[in-house]
Amino acid sequence: MRTGFIAIVGQANAGKSTLLNSLVGQKVSIVSPKPQTTREQIMGIWTDADSQMVFVDTPGFLHSKNALGDYMLRSIDSAVQDVDCILVVIDGHDGIDDREIGQIGKYRKQGTPIVVAVTKIDISQPARLMPELDKLNGVEGINEIYCVSAKKNNGVEELKQALKKYLTGTEMYFEEDDVTDKTQRFAVSEIIREKVLLACDNEIPHGIGVAVNKMQQNGSAWDIDATVIVEKASHKPIVLGKHGEMIKSIGIHARESIEKLLEAKVFLTLWVKVKEDWRNNPSMLNELGYSNRRK
Repeated sequence: MRTGFIAIVGQANAGKSTLLNSLVGQKVSIVSPKPQTTREQIMGIWTDADSQMVFVDTPGFLHSKNALGDYMLRSIDSAVQDVDCILVVIDGHDGIDDREIGQIGKYRKQGTPIVVAVTKIDISQPARLMPELDKLNGVEGINEIYCVSAKKNNGVEELKQALKKYLTGTEMYFEEDDVTDKTQRFAVSEIIREKVLLACDNEIPHGIGVAVNKMQQNGSAWDIDATVIVEKASHKPIVLGKHGEMIKSIGIHARESIEKLLEAKVFLTLWVKVKEDWRNNPSMLNELGYSNRRK
């Protein structure tokens, strides 16, 4: 049995969370087109007959503008420490920029093996993709490069098998049927946040938080009460929608996904509250699970 940890890093919207879900074989990290959808380390666990790989998904590279951003940067820095391999995810459709090459150089200095996954090849034209791959081939410190489409699951299995060679552990860190280190409560809050981000499109940038106030099982059903937190008074009517239609739609879609997660009937109640500048409020960050302690 070979076991170990693999950090997944890259730019915002490079496809890290989609790739994580594909590597694990089920959804453990939420996905939306918005930058900073992933806010902290989320582990996805894959176990087969001869290995256990613990993938650590991280926020996209960012310039911090608030306390939440500081927390996210620390999540990235801590994720790449003491891992067996760093998987750098690059959007093949958008191409490679100097910041990504700089990050690879930074990780090379710590001596950890680096594998690059070029994603979204299903929407990338070969004429555009090939020069980017040539550019990567000239970057020192990369052990291997793989082209994948996480959405269509092309090349993912080959990548996963290749990553096994970098595992250095011999004992399992998690139970055989574990797929993530996160609790059901965390998963529920993330599902709700994902549905808000998808529903509100570009109207709400990054200032959405979700607090699960109650999550109680009654027989074969679950009663869940949660609050969607916005940081500006002008955002509240957007999330609520006209006559409450937006929050109702968000609730319906969230409930359907939560029922799949919990494999049970769910009664979901959603509230919307304004907490001005909550991303710079330490007590609010702690309440929502974004602890300021160093990991």
